[in-house]
Amino acid sequence: MNNPLLIGLATGAAFLLAFLLIDPPGHRNLYANRWLAIFAATLGCAMLEIFLHNLDLQHDYRVLADLAEVSRFLSAPALYLSIACFVSPERRFRRIELLHLLPFVLFLLLIMTHMISGRNVEINLAVAKLFFGIIGITLPLQTVVYWALSYGKLRVHQRNIREVVSSTDLVDLRWLQKLLWVLAGVICLWLNLAFFELPGVARLTPFLYLVAIYFLSYFALRQGEVYAFSKESRQEIQSLVVETAGKPARQKRVDDAVFDDLKTRLEELMQSQKPYLDPALSLPSLAGKLGISVHELSYVVNEAYEENFFAFVNRYRVTEAKRLLLSDAFEKLNILGVAYESGFNSKTTFNTTFKKLTGQSPTDFVRSGKL
Repeated sequence: MNNPLLIGLATGAAFLLAFLLIDPPGHRNLYANRWLAIFAATLGCAMLEIFLHNLDLQHDYRVLADLAEVSRFLSAPALYLSIACFVSPERRFRRIELLHLLPFVLFLLLIMTHMISGRNVEINLAVAKLFFGIIGITLPLQTVVYWALSYGKLRVHQRNIREVVSSTDLVDLRWLQKLLWVLAGVICLWLNLAFFELPGVARLTPFLYLVAIYFLSYFALRQGEVYAFSKESRQEIQSLVVETAGKPARQKRVDDAVFDDLKTRLEELMQSQKPYLDPALSLPSLAGKLGISVHELSYVVNEAYEENFFAFVNRYRVTEAKRLLLSDAFEKLNILGVAYESGFNSKTTFNTTFKKLTGQSPTDFVRSGKL
């Protein structure tokens, strides 16, 4: 895997990204991004270790090489904790989560002697075989387990976020999901280097590392705030997410005597003020217009219409889009213009939602309406 230029570029990019994510633009997703910064730094360390070995400098820079090696045990937990913070409106670091760092700390203590003096701890051969056997199993197992946990959290988030916002393009964290698949490819290449050493595959490794770093950099630096609400609203959303997680029935939040009145008020508001035309419409903002709590509005939407907030709002947007597509206004607007005028903020979401609700694409709908 002798390509020092690509490895050098990937190393520098990873450390630069880590530095930028410590204090991200606008302090967006601050805790999540700081864990992501640690993850990016561990990727930089992995690249640095390869770089030193390629140039046969690992003995001259023993401390750096050892730190790079031990950082592997920090990589997967850091990514998992970053994702856990991204998907939780009110998550803060808890002391018990230090257990995620235990393998890293233990291995760091074991390698400390070599880092300081260049000599390994003197142990008998049987113990050494056992130790390195445990290390050999722990790292791939840790990587696979945290990858699965991270992917599961993102899938749950993509369901939960539809209870809160009407446009998910910037907050559903699909870029992190794609990153996990890129990292799965990196892991496969790493396993090849460690156990199989297939030469054709090994030559791809520097390139894929570089792609992974630049992919992460692009999306990490352009991300939006996932829960851009007030502290009070975030707390309500947090309890809402906890309440609905894995439960077939939700707690009753509105009395029967009030339920029909709230439903009527909601429908009147949607018809008269058309708040759905705002692409940034969210559960807290609509609840504020009605003068009710986030919990109450969520309960009414779920129980009265048997759909989440995202589907509820976008149903109104599709109705508006159908009106525009068959009106004289369409002569001045293209399909994308109709999408924006209806409250959608991307053509992809518009086309997908429109076809799901009508069974036709917007273009086919216009054609059928003019026959």
